[in-house]
Amino acid sequence: MCITEDKLVEAYGKATPHERFQLIYKNYSIFPQLVDCYETGLFNRILFEVEYNRRKKNDDDLGVRIQTSHRSDPTAAKAIEHIMIRDAIEECNFSGNILKETDTPEKHKRDILTIHMMRREFEVFETSLKALPGAEFRITYSHLHDGRKLVEIAEEEDKAYQTILNIVSKTRKKLEGKTVAFFRETI
Repeated sequence: MCITEDKLVEAYGKATPHERFQLIYKNYSIFPQLVDCYETGLFNRILFEVEYNRRKKNDDDLGVRIQTSHRSDPTAAKAIEHIMIRDAIEECNFSGNILKETDTPEKHKRDILTIHMMRREFEVFETSLKALPGAEFRITYSHLHDGRKLVEIAEEEDKAYQTILNIVSKTRKKLEGKTVAFFRETI
């Protein structure tokens, strides 16, 4: 399944625990990369909105100033701003009110909370997957992570296609039962 990071985060934020399980299951091999990609984009979007809105508030000031008072440190202020945005995204720390200076603070907050939930729930899924017994793990991991077709796995395992299909189906149900119980109902 080919899904963009934007669509994944949007769908994940609106989904039930069972639907979120399906999103992780179908996108297992690229799930962390999609979350990382969206997080990087969100960081830059917030940063650009804060910078743009600040310039707009200051009558399109380009930010080129001659410092004469020796009281302001624009480089440090920018670094602190970057850290506050990073903290907001990585730690769900909204104490600095950095999102107030964006165009859509509530959407950004929801996206940040969704990303946080995605990472935690993926961790639960992956831990449960790795805890599966030998053949179940090997077959399911090969199918999910490597994207191998069940026919190929059946040949390699020297088993009938239907047997492999049954193992994958049962394992999927087992994984869902083990993981969904630890998923949040809503953000």
